[in-house]
Amino acid sequence: MVGKADTRMQLLGEWYSKLQQIATKLNAISRKHDVSFEQFLVIEQIIEEERKSPSELAVFFKTSLPAVSRKLNLLQSKRLVYKIRGEQDDQRLMRVNATPEGIETYESIKAELLTWDAQLKDHDINLMAMVNHTLEHAN
Repeated sequence: MVGKADTRMQLLGEWYSKLQQIATKLNAISRKHDVSFEQFLVIEQIIEEERKSPSELAVFFKTSLPAVSRKLNLLQSKRLVYKIRGEQDDQRLMRVNATPEGIETYESIKAELLTWDAQLKDHDINLMAMVNHTLEHAN
C-alpha cells in the first residue's frame, strides 16, 4: 500500500524531472546564440522592463550586486550590453543598455522560445503555472 507521503515523494521526483527537462530545453535554445538562459533573462530585463541599474537587476533576481556585476561583465565581454557611467554627475552610478547585437540576440532567442512555447502541452503549461504559484507562496 502506497502512503500519502510516498505519493508526494513520487510527485516531487516527477516535478523535479520535468523542471530539469524544461531548463535543459531553455538553455539549449539560448546556447545556440552563445548565451545561457539566465543571461537571456538579464538581457530581457534590460530591454523589456528597462531595469538599467545593477541594483534594480539584483532586486529583481533576488541576488547580490557582485553576482549581477559578474553577469553584466560577461554580457559586456560578449558585446551584448554596454555600461554607462557618470550620469547625473556621479561617476559611481552605472546604467546598462543592450547593444544592437544584444537586442538581435534577445529577439532571436525570444522568437524561438515563442515557437517552442506554442508546442508545449497543456500539462506542461499547468505545471509551470503551479510551480510559479508554489514558489510565490513558499517565500
